[in-house]
Amino acid sequence: MPRFSSRTLFGAAAALALTGCAVAPEAPKSADRAAVDAIVGPLDGIYAVSPAAAATAVLRDDGRPVGLLAYESPADAIRAGDMAAFIEHVKLSRMGENEPGDFGVAVIALDRVAAGDLEAARLVLDSAEGEPASARVLAFIEAWVTALEGDEQKAIDEVRVVGGALPGLTGDLSLAAMLEAFGRHEEALGVYASLTPREIEAPQHAFDPQGILFAHAQTVVSRRTLLLRRLGRIEEARDIYARLAASEPEQSARYNAAIASLDDPDEFKDDVFLTPQTAFARSLSDLALTLYQQRVITAALAGVRITGFDENRSTMDQLALLIDPSDEGLREVVISGLYDEALYEGAAHVAVTAPEPTPRLQLSAASSFLMLGDEKASRRALNRSLRLSDDTEQLETLVGALRLYTLMDEEGEAIETAKRARSAAENQSEQAVTHALTASALQHFGRTDEAVFHARSARELDDTHDRRMMLADILGAAGQVDEALRIIRTERLGRPNDPYMLNTLGYFLITRTDRYEEGYKVLARAYSLADRDPYIADSFGWARYKLGDLVGAQRLLLQARAELEPQAHWEIEDHLGDVFWHQGETDKAKEAWATALDEYPPAHKRALIEDKLENGLEGPPPEKRPLPDVSLEDGTVDQQEI
Repeated sequence: MPRFSSRTLFGAAAALALTGCAVAPEAPKSADRAAVDAIVGPLDGIYAVSPAAAATAVLRDDGRPVGLLAYESPADAIRAGDMAAFIEHVKLSRMGENEPGDFGVAVIALDRVAAGDLEAARLVLDSAEGEPASARVLAFIEAWVTALEGDEQKAIDEVRVVGGALPGLTGDLSLAAMLEAFGRHEEALGVYASLTPREIEAPQHAFDPQGILFAHAQTVVSRRTLLLRRLGRIEEARDIYARLAASEPEQSARYNAAIASLDDPDEFKDDVFLTPQTAFARSLSDLALTLYQQRVITAALAGVRITGFDENRSTMDQLALLIDPSDEGLREVVISGLYDEALYEGAAHVAVTAPEPTPRLQLSAASSFLMLGDEKASRRALNRSLRLSDDTEQLETLVGALRLYTLMDEEGEAIETAKRARSAAENQSEQAVTHALTASALQHFGRTDEAVFHARSARELDDTHDRRMMLADILGAAGQVDEALRIIRTERLGRPNDPYMLNTLGYFLITRTDRYEEGYKVLARAYSLADRDPYIADSFGWARYKLGDLVGAQRLLLQARAELEPQAHWEIEDHLGDVFWHQGETDKAKEAWATALDEYPPAHKRALIEDKLENGLEGPPPEKRPLPDVSLEDGTVDQQEI
């Protein structure tokens, strides 16, 4: 199997071909000692890479890098966050018959940039073979090397030329970043102004395609506002951000808090103007995101859905992190990408190998260690995050700690941390957040009456869709079904095509009431709008279970499990366990319940699942009923129903 089956730079995941063997290419028979050493060294963990890349190396117990033989493929090094090993993989593959072409040129050149050796980076770039698919990206890198060399106008001219060939807003954002890095602030602001839409439209729900355009607008407004803030032009920054706020009136409390923070010197004490180095790293990450979005859209138009870990994006993001290892936001993007695909070891490694520990990164490490089952390491990282946090970071750190203590089922620590978080909240938005998180923690521990109080408080402070849905859920758990259902039905009126809103209503009906047929119809409509969403598939499967359709329930629940992989959710596994049991598949049922217990179910549900795992279920399954007929109008709500 070749190490790289394609020479196309940053193409589709298959074209990147990060799935080759870890065996080094066979040395030529006439190779001298230096050539042999060039192969043997990386296998033994002796890496000739930039200091930034070397700092990412995964180490053995004796403190030495694990070496290339620790990974079956270059992609495994990316998943581990080990860019040192990955870069050596690329260099070795260029020595063999299956060299990665211009992809390898880009990787090695970026490592030389990270080392500060711009002359070597330029020489590597000059060795590119000019593959059409990679030309624009290599030209993009060359423009930034020119910027790092200090040739200001030439760099700007180069990025203007290549920018038109780059997808999305990448070219313009890169130009604005370069202009700011060279101190040409008015020109940078002009670029941002040209990218800011006159009217900003927020998406109606999570499945609205408008979400991508809105995210672009958020990025542009945020960067424009921050540059104005750095220049001390607070009023202009406030006015620009207010335009974004106007697009989401429901989120007024959050936006008002952000606008008010523009006047707080402590909020931006560490914020400085971009340098060519930091601007390059951010622009490279922008390109990674845009190319990823382009792949998703292209696949969707072809009727294909991209799933799983995106090696292309993570590779580019991790290379960008070598250029600016101190970029905490970029590091969190890399960590999130690994964490979301259950690559917890890699996520923890990227968090702990940062040049400086920060409260946020320590919380990320703590979450990753907890998912790995290493509670001691998780607690160490959590305690360190609390020690490191100063006044400006205290609330964010306490919020993260509250979530972790809740997952650990540490009721006393969680409730005390919730009190501290509420005390640290300084504005209406922060107070709403802390009350909502307190409510979630209390609900986790089965203290529903107290949870209702805090959920109501959160809604009073910030009357938004999310707050109303949380209150309805907790009211339902507390037995106040009628009030909860009124809230949900009223909310449904304003979100007629939101699959998650339909899912909320339908699942509430089948779990909190006996209106199974209505719940089934509502969930059928939700599923027709978002048939690949694991949570909606789970709800629809559970509706079928309630109506006695075990075969249909199992099909949908297995689909929900598959859609969520490599992650797992305790409730999906709990539901599957019940279905398996009633079909006589007791071993599968117990496996599912055991998995549910491993996925941090609420404390008040844990005992129920443990009992099922030990004793199974008593009695027959739900009585089989005819499945209701479903029409396009099912799931609609009018005022008379509320």
